Amino acid sequence: MKPLYWDMKNPATGKPFTFDDPNLFINENGVGMYREPGDPGFVPYANQPPTGPPPEPPHKPFHRKPKPKDSNSNTPTTNPTINHTTTMSTFQYNTAPNPKGGYTTRAVLGVPIIEADLTATIATAAGITPAQTETVIKTLFAQLLAAAAGSGWSPGLYGSFSLRPTSGGSEASPDLFHTPDDINAYVNIAFSADKIRDWKSGLSIQSMGDTGLVTPIIDTILDITTGTTDHYTPANMIQLRGSDLKFKASDLTQGTFFRSGNAAEVRATLYGQNDPGLISVAVPAALSGPLTVRHAAFINGSVRSFTYTHSIV
Repeated sequence: MKPLYWDMKNPATGKPFTFDDPNLFINENGVGMYREPGDPGFVPYANQPPTGPPPEPPHKPFHRKPKPKDSNSNTPTTNPTINHTTTMSTFQYNTAPNPKGGYTTRAVLGVPIIEADLTATIATAAGITPAQTETVIKTLFAQLLAAAAGSGWSPGLYGSFSLRPTSGGSEASPDLFHTPDDINAYVNIAFSADKIRDWKSGLSIQSMGDTGLVTPIIDTILDITTGTTDHYTPANMIQLRGSDLKFKASDLTQGTFFRSGNAAEVRATLYGQNDPGLISVAVPAALSGPLTVRHAAFINGSVRSFTYTHSIV
């Protein structure tokens, strides 16, 4: 018996696993598993070939020569076009020391995707209006959330992504979990392994400099009012936890900035704790809906910023 991974092929048939496969099951730890020939309870497949097809050879991505190390830019100078044929395929990154030794990399966050441009591109490809496109997209995600609310899941939808409800939380005894926040109910949507493999096969990479470009890093955002992550209460405090976050409050180019949709950024004006590993900041009362969070601080001679990888809601 072996663990089941999203979109993997059944080694006994050479075809992707299906939801109704009699040899799939969830073990006592909540991990998806599959039975192989010879395992107790294995159900033989009709017309089963003796062995599965040979594995597809991995695609090796093309690696561009890194830029000279005196490059200071960690933001692309052009706005990538959202188009299914002209999407930017150069993945930019910075190198940084790994606390466990050696070095690691951090992806450069470029220009945020403009929702209206994305909608227009999809509308053109589908031959429908932008308004119809927006309705379709919103309906899709509403249906996914509704399915996950009933513990629905899928290892692969439209050959592109998987859906799985998750939970966690921590309490002193089993009878103290009463709300979705208590169990940290969440929904994971992830691209399939095949899609990521194909994406990497056409990807080139580009170094934007190494450890000389240390930036603030936000690992977690916590709503102090509710105690939940990636959440905020307008006009109340949130905590930014990470590294190299300390900033000079009197410099208006530094601090924490919020963006709602495509609106202009709004700099926070009320701060509490201001330490390298923790910033307490009040979300401006006028803001609502999902927010993008960027934090800027003066490091080694220049103001450098980091955009949090999730929206807070």
